[in-house]
Amino acid sequence: MYLTEHKDYSKLKVLIPLSGGINSAAVLCELADAPIEYDPLELHLFYAHLREHSKDTPRFVTDLMRFARKRFKNVFCRITRASVLEYFRRERFIPHPSKSPCSDHLKIQPLDRYCNENDIDLDLIGWAKEEFKRRHARAQKYEPAPALFQLYAKKEYPLKEIQNEACFEIVKAKIGWYPKIYDIRDSKGKRVFAHNNCLPCKNMGAKEFANVETYYPAKYEAAMDLSDELKRPWGRSTDNVCRSCEF
Repeated sequence: MYLTEHKDYSKLKVLIPLSGGINSAAVLCELADAPIEYDPLELHLFYAHLREHSKDTPRFVTDLMRFARKRFKNVFCRITRASVLEYFRRERFIPHPSKSPCSDHLKIQPLDRYCNENDIDLDLIGWAKEEFKRRHARAQKYEPAPALFQLYAKKEYPLKEIQNEACFEIVKAKIGWYPKIYDIRDSKGKRVFAHNNCLPCKNMGAKEFANVETYYPAKYEAAMDLSDELKRPWGRSTDNVCRSCEF
């Protein structure tokens, strides 16, 4: 157990939006360490599966849901399925890295609808210490964007004092494994992929695209074929990420 104090959620409908990544999985595992009398009134797990995720991601999420059903009494699970490449093909564009309509339409809006339909009280977000400091500080610079629905009272960040690397230990201890993408390391032993995102994600820079090409060549080729088809660049740099057009 890494959290020194657990909160009482026994009167709340709690949501954990599973991403298929290590951090949201660690939130579930840490919640499972709380005293049973603190368990949520309802625990809701929501996963927006995208075809561009790594191959073992759906199995990992399924194991997380199976774990939750064994540990908690009132568990409700929802999985949606889509493809980022098909979304871009349908919309006839690849968005600029500063814009994320793919996340909005394929992940956030389905999640918002689910929360609205189920009267969710609390959203547990899996930002570990490093990410919480970066993203929370950045969020203070801007007025919050209006949500699709006014859904739940607040968000909480139960991992905000836990280092990202500790999340791997937490999940390994409870689930027994995590997606293989995280154990790909460079010559210095650093994890090549920090997150289990789309392969590739339109926010990636040239180096990250090169890593996708090396370790997930079929997914890289599918993305590049779409770039050629739409004659649009892919990622934060146009270097080597569009084969058929000049910009």
